[in-house]
Amino acid sequence: MKASSSPNELMAAWRRAAEHFGATAASDLALQTGVGDRTLSGPVTASNGIPAWLRVMRAAKAGGRTWEGSALAAATLGDEIPRPALIGEHEWSGPSGLMFQALLWERLTGRVVSRTPDLSEPVTLSGTWWTELRDGLEHLRRTAVPEHRQRSHTPGFIERMPRFIPELEGLDLTVPAWEISHCDLHWANLTAEPLAIIDWEGWGQAPVGYDVAVLHTYALPAPETAAKVREVFADVMETEAGRFAQLVISAEVIQASERDDLHARLLPCVRGRVGELLASM
Repeated sequence: MKASSSPNELMAAWRRAAEHFGATAASDLALQTGVGDRTLSGPVTASNGIPAWLRVMRAAKAGGRTWEGSALAAATLGDEIPRPALIGEHEWSGPSGLMFQALLWERLTGRVVSRTPDLSEPVTLSGTWWTELRDGLEHLRRTAVPEHRQRSHTPGFIERMPRFIPELEGLDLTVPAWEISHCDLHWANLTAEPLAIIDWEGWGQAPVGYDVAVLHTYALPAPETAAKVREVFADVMETEAGRFAQLVISAEVIQASERDDLHARLLPCVRGRVGELLASM
């Protein structure tokens, strides 16, 4: 039988982590839960008085791509990539047998671009913001990733893409090339004024152009912003590799649309974009 964690145990883990780091939090603080209730996050004041952000994650066991991702990114990526600094890391085994990981981050000063991964309306971002995002992703793609770091997509998923996009049946679905990517570059993982790229759990190798493809796909309900992504990253999106990356994230959205509301509301836009991509092939 798998070990399980109650909400109270996750809350206790968060409080334990705050005590470990010597961080303080407001007594009436409302913490944020993540997908699947596996994470709990909230603002604290670090022991040196600096505003910080404490995030606790639970897992059946330590290790793996998601578990190590954030700390590995902090140790590997250059300062040219705008992101919050990692202040401290701590992990331990809970009474239920689950493992807990606490990460204490520098608190962001910018505003999150969107409260949801997708956009429901255009967003106003400065030319400097777009330039810094482009520069940051360029530095990222030139980063050397540890050899053990898993790729974002298995060969099995790539082979199954015709299940979600039938027009791909019989076509060569070999990934044109791989590059280091954030792998989850949607609008809730970006801040403005200033720019910061957050949530580095899943970073690693992905199909060339995948980050831009994700950003564009989640902007499709806001055509003006989607057009801006295509303008800024035209040299990525209008290539064979860039179009392939867009088909990859489109297949993911179509698959996920059967499970959650977020991807269900993206589905009509994504199907329209797939039609455009197929017409250009």
